[in-house]
Amino acid sequence: MDLSTSICRESRQSLPSSESRALMRNLYVGMRLLALRPNAVDQVTVSIDQLMWLLGFYGLTVLTISYVLTPLPIFDWFGLGYLGVELLIALFMGFIVTKLTHDSNDLLKFLVLVYCILPFFYLISFILLPHLPEEFSMMGYFAYGIWVFMVYFWSVLQLLRAKLKAAAVATIWLIVAYPLTNWSLSFWYEGYDFSQEMATHSDDGSAEVNQEQVYYSQYALLNDALNNVRPGENGVADLFFIGFGSDGTENVFMNEVEHVQRAVNERLGATGRSLTLINNLKTIDTTPLASSNNLKISLNYLGKKMNVDEDIVFLYLTGHGSADHSLLVQMQPLSLNDLSPQDIKNYLDDAGIRWRIIVISACYSGGFIEALQNEHSLIFTAAAPHKSSFGCSNDNEYTYFGEALRNSLETQPFQYISSFSQAMQKVGEREQSEKLIPSEPQLFIGNQMKEKLKLLEQDMIRYAPERFGAM
Repeated sequence: MDLSTSICRESRQSLPSSESRALMRNLYVGMRLLALRPNAVDQVTVSIDQLMWLLGFYGLTVLTISYVLTPLPIFDWFGLGYLGVELLIALFMGFIVTKLTHDSNDLLKFLVLVYCILPFFYLISFILLPHLPEEFSMMGYFAYGIWVFMVYFWSVLQLLRAKLKAAAVATIWLIVAYPLTNWSLSFWYEGYDFSQEMATHSDDGSAEVNQEQVYYSQYALLNDALNNVRPGENGVADLFFIGFGSDGTENVFMNEVEHVQRAVNERLGATGRSLTLINNLKTIDTTPLASSNNLKISLNYLGKKMNVDEDIVFLYLTGHGSADHSLLVQMQPLSLNDLSPQDIKNYLDDAGIRWRIIVISACYSGGFIEALQNEHSLIFTAAAPHKSSFGCSNDNEYTYFGEALRNSLETQPFQYISSFSQAMQKVGEREQSEKLIPSEPQLFIGNQMKEKLKLLEQDMIRYAPERFGAM
């Protein structure tokens, strides 16, 4: 055997082994930086290969941990975009560092240092912080933010050897990276197991739906529901309510819509001006389907019944939300169209409805706000654009968000902004106590809507006997 050929082969075989050992050493350097240990940078192995290994290790860590912690995980490309933004931030900060050190070689060293520490930051922020006891949660996040700044400062100081410059760079780094804290880094979103639900329906024969009959019955069901809606009274800010339970695979959405409608009728004076659209086998013969077309027709009808300058529509939608910000509309075995934020906006605009309270109880529902927001709207969502909400189960009467909202409706006198804010707080407290990743409900209120709500609340008190009877 040719000796030179043998040496080359052995070198190629030992390369992965040497790179993996260098990876372990660099991760050890990362731990030393996290502990603010001196001379840590002197031990780092800097190379393009090591940067690729560290990026791969970080990505694999995120992929694995987020998979383990996500119920019924479904793959989502969002995580790749998040990693890309992180890399751009690291490149930007590395550019600043090299301008201060006047050494272009420090860019690669800085990137290697960043990815020596990021896997540990991820593990702490994704696993440890969300599971802190409720009484220590705020303190824990505050301490974590200070510690992250100190690690940034210490890492940059190793390269710049100047405290003021290092502090300035660390501050810029923290500011630039802060917007990413509004999203959870994950390659997975929560799916739902419909097989058990459908098996239950199959056992009792209820899955045998006459699709043609259901479709043709919609006109009569919707006509009956809309004919029961009374017009608004001139000179009074009246509230009209539509509940939309979009997913027939779980009873919780039907239950929630019915309970919220009852509370809005009794507490907010919408009796005689409310209707529900529900997808569920239990109501398929008595209640109009929660379909995109039925919602459009209903909003058009309300737009003609109400005084659009005075009255307000309260639209409550609950169901499963998707990562691409659509509300899933499902009623097996029927084929129904999902509902997008633009669909809702178009239906409200076409109906001429000016004043709008839109509440969306679904995962990722914060993604609806951008398309729906205007000066005449209040939009309240169960979760941030890239966060899941909780409580979607047949064992529950409400989702976590729906229950908090329902309880807030019990407060008297009712005030929309403070009551919705209280519901947000209750959701957060419950998630913390159950050690769940925060869903971060979102609340948007247009400036003109703030003034309109004051008038609505005044009329609710002024006309309480007529609207609510004895309470």
